[in-house]
Amino acid sequence: MASRAWVVRPWPHNIYRLQEFLTNDMVAIGWPAVGDLTGLTREQIAEKLKEQYDYNPRQLAQIASIVDRFVNQIKEGDIVAIPDGDKVYFGVVKSKYTFKPDLATDEEGYPHWIKIKYLFNKRPIPRSELPAALHDALKGRQSVFELPADLVKNVVENPDNYMSCTMDSTTRDQELKARYIELLSSGRLPGINSPSFEEAVRKVLSFYYPGLRKLPTTNAPPGADTDLITTLPGDQVVRIQVKCYRDDRGELSETAVMQLRNSMQSGDRGIIVTTTRRVSEAAKNLAASDPARPIGFIDGAEFAELIFENIDRFSDEELCALGLKQGRVLEIR
Repeated sequence: MASRAWVVRPWPHNIYRLQEFLTNDMVAIGWPAVGDLTGLTREQIAEKLKEQYDYNPRQLAQIASIVDRFVNQIKEGDIVAIPDGDKVYFGVVKSKYTFKPDLATDEEGYPHWIKIKYLFNKRPIPRSELPAALHDALKGRQSVFELPADLVKNVVENPDNYMSCTMDSTTRDQELKARYIELLSSGRLPGINSPSFEEAVRKVLSFYYPGLRKLPTTNAPPGADTDLITTLPGDQVVRIQVKCYRDDRGELSETAVMQLRNSMQSGDRGIIVTTTRRVSEAAKNLAASDPARPIGFIDGAEFAELIFENIDRFSDEELCALGLKQGRVLEIR
């Protein structure tokens, strides 16, 4: 049994690649511009990232750690968990890190591979069936991070205690989610538009930020914008800005970041939620530039992921408002 366990999310280069993971018996990460990282230390990986991407020092340190985990720390025999909405796939690592130069383009974007043997005939385990400690550990949002190995070991050695879904429904759900992301980010999802998206965001993020409510902007200072707000225990204020953008209309720019930040006080936490999958590097850099008022992003792909993680918690009416409908099977309305 593995000495360590890891999460690798199926979103290399922010492109949903679960089917490729399963078909090719592998997991992968993005950052295609850095080239082959075989034999490089974390410090050398950071230098490669610095040469190719416009990261600030904080971003560079975080991303170098993520890439180093994948390249250097995941070993043969380790267990990998691949979360996919309300399901989790498990596999055993079967190779060292390898680089695929033909996939090192922006269009492909997943050249860094590790081969794995998927467990349980590539059937997933429902996230809702996992024990609380492992369920909570999977909530991390980084591309690659470590899990408590003892919790994972208990699940993979006793799959019958946790597994209930069929392969047919799993394949169907993968296709549905990929289609949902495409429609959401292109502005073609039924029922999702600028007025309705704010309420959709409020409902989905209320699972993570209780008490989330709309904030009237009539008295907001010029250039300031907060759409949703809540106060968490410890007086942590979370402010959320909602942007219904389309992939074909260009990237989400620094303007959205400036609008949200101008409405924040020191110590507030900000989040920009958008339907597009395209957030500019300039916007990301500006968002990370003020540690006293940090701002994160939930793009269209990650927002869809949050919906499918919590799919069983929505009523039929709420599903309809999210562009879905529930009959014999879940589908896009």
